[in-house]
Amino acid sequence: MRDHLVSILSFSCGALTLSYIALVGFTIFFASWQTTATQSLRASEGQLGSLEAKYYSAMDHASTLNPTQLGYVTPKSVQFVPAAQNVGATLTFARN
Repeated sequence: MRDHLVSILSFSCGALTLSYIALVGFTIFFASWQTTATQSLRASEGQLGSLEAKYYSAMDHASTLNPTQLGYVTPKSVQFVPAAQNVGATLTFARN
């Protein structure tokens, strides 16, 4: 009985030691993975910030342009299309 108890306890200690080593390994792996993911996210944010700055610069340039110098003219009159009453009856949709 005593030999049986010693073998069970030594097996349990070995299993716990291996589990501890495996958990430490998983912790190190996921910590490095999270660090890599964070660096990738920061790089993407930097690229997005650069793209956003270029967009705002282009919009600032476009807002300072005079449309008449580009050849655009103001319309002589503006008219709107009257609303149709039964539009749904004339529309067709693709069927499956």
